[in-house]
Amino acid sequence: MTQAPRASATPVLSALQAAVTGEVPPADVLEGWLAGLVQEGTAEHALALSRPRAGDPAWDDFRRRLKAQVAANRGRRMAGWQNDPRRRKVRVRFSVDAPASDLHPPALLASLARAFLDAGLPLAMGLEKVPRPALVLGHPLPQGVAGRGEWVDVGLDREPGLPLGELPALLDAHAPAGVAFLDAALVPTYASPVADLCRSALWRWACPGPEREAAEGRTGAFLAAESFAMEKAGKTGGQKGLKRVEIRSLVEDMAWADGGLVFRTAIRQGQALNPRKLLAAILGREPAEVLGLERLELALDEDPRLLEAERYAPKLHNMFEDAVLLESGPNIRIVDEDDDEPIRLHD
Repeated sequence: MTQAPRASATPVLSALQAAVTGEVPPADVLEGWLAGLVQEGTAEHALALSRPRAGDPAWDDFRRRLKAQVAANRGRRMAGWQNDPRRRKVRVRFSVDAPASDLHPPALLASLARAFLDAGLPLAMGLEKVPRPALVLGHPLPQGVAGRGEWVDVGLDREPGLPLGELPALLDAHAPAGVAFLDAALVPTYASPVADLCRSALWRWACPGPEREAAEGRTGAFLAAESFAMEKAGKTGGQKGLKRVEIRSLVEDMAWADGGLVFRTAIRQGQALNPRKLLAAILGREPAEVLGLERLELALDEDPRLLEAERYAPKLHNMFEDAVLLESGPNIRIVDEDDDEPIRLHD
């Protein structure tokens, strides 16, 4: 799905975004942009924005130098990201509805990253060869299903620059259509990814009135059963085909309330059952006939890393020297007592 372009909050990225779809700026303008992108810390995002001009000779030098800057940035991150005291991780809760709910999870994640960037936040980049924004979604939301309490972990290079209580409103001004940001909280950078903490999901199905009686009968029989299996495409004995999957234990509770069916499903490693297919199996229908399904919340487990903070928190090897290096910034002069020549460290 293609979304309408949204203006970027950073001045150089905004200018670059406009230029990519227009005429090539003069060389001195491109030179100034390169310096500005380094200052803003947005070279990776600029490289992605300029991708439509890949192969255009007029943009070759600009993109070549951007790639070199991206590689240099990655090298610096690899050398010191674990002990960088400026890094922050923000856990954000948001809702998603159409048209954003029609996006596949990777496309939704990219759209969220763009919202953070457009809001002017110092979005951190990962350590991949082609760096990606340091964002992690909670348990994937099935395509076409609305979510009322989704999670995303956002890595930042430094403090966000505003109270976290103001962050949702700022992000909403740059959000893709269908997304609304609800709240945000700082978590330690060593905290487990939110995707690893998702324990269960609460769902609501808006059952059409004429179908209520039959649906109640089917759900009642399901709740009374000790075992219930559904057919799912997969491999059995190394051969592709349909296999039977036990689902009764995956449904933790189920009840009718406010004209709809509310049920909670367990989230387990190695099991990725689509809730629409699960509910369709219970109701004796085709998945395409189950409309009006939404996820109300994703419940999170207590984070084992936070319970063992001493084990997972970044550790300094030399408490005095490392603290000086981490807090003092670039161009630090360290004098070795055995050598009159100072050692100059460059950022």
